[in-house]
Amino acid sequence: MKHSLFDLHCDTAYKMLTERQSLTQNKLAVSLKNAKKFDRYVQVMALWTDDSLDDEQGWQQMLAMHKNLLSDPAVQNKKVMISSTLIDTTSPLLLLSIEDLRILAGRLERVDELFRLGIRIITPLWRGDTCIGGSHDTPNGLTEFGKRALHRAISLGMIADISHASIRAADEILSLGKALNRPVIASHSNAYEICPVSRNLIRRQAVEIIDMGGLIGLNLHAPFLKHESNAAVADLFPHIDYFLELGASATLCLGCDLDGCQPPTDSFTVASLIDLAEMMLKHNYSESLIQRIFYENAAHFASAL
Repeated sequence: MKHSLFDLHCDTAYKMLTERQSLTQNKLAVSLKNAKKFDRYVQVMALWTDDSLDDEQGWQQMLAMHKNLLSDPAVQNKKVMISSTLIDTTSPLLLLSIEDLRILAGRLERVDELFRLGIRIITPLWRGDTCIGGSHDTPNGLTEFGKRALHRAISLGMIADISHASIRAADEILSLGKALNRPVIASHSNAYEICPVSRNLIRRQAVEIIDMGGLIGLNLHAPFLKHESNAAVADLFPHIDYFLELGASATLCLGCDLDGCQPPTDSFTVASLIDLAEMMLKHNYSESLIQRIFYENAAHFASAL
């Protein structure tokens, strides 16, 4: 069985900048070398900034990260393409997202700048309370500035992502997506009912994403797979089954969070996802379902935007 991969989230761009790693071959989980096993490879690169920096410093780090990614030799030599849309190419393709909109620092015009930089997915929150609103570890919703920023972003054509949002903020983002007739995604979150941590989706959030034609990216961070115990890769399966029971066969994809998570095994890389696909076959998931989760659902979503 041949495999393609469309992954909704990794933090590789941050580590490329801070650890001076190249994209072709590195010591990270995501590299072009590790992705060679896939016929087609689309990776959403999240531009996440160090939360020890203040908002303005974070904005400058994001710009440096974006510049570093564009200047990588693999990009310059067209061994990998960076695009704001899903394009027909046999080369690996990178799409860009922003994680933690606190770096707007109260400046609405920066939403337009992010759009100009080619960013099309926005994960507005990450941790704590910011100028955007409350993250998953708070009870708080969006600020008035956060509402304006998200309205502007969605109106420009960007996709809002509720991963890392508080329950209240997620509800407000979902409502805004409905009002603007745009789907909302959870790029890297699992099922709260299977593993009750604040970063995972509660039932009604998952149902709303399914109903509006969004995406749910399955996260391989071990503490989000199995609560209060050591997780194995197979602990992803109860999350898949749960979402499928809600009707998510056209919604599920991968949002592995590689280079930003603690995977079930220390040596896990993007190449290890081939082994996950084989495990899924042995678990009696159909080839067609595996192909939808690994590539087709996300590709269909991206091509329709």
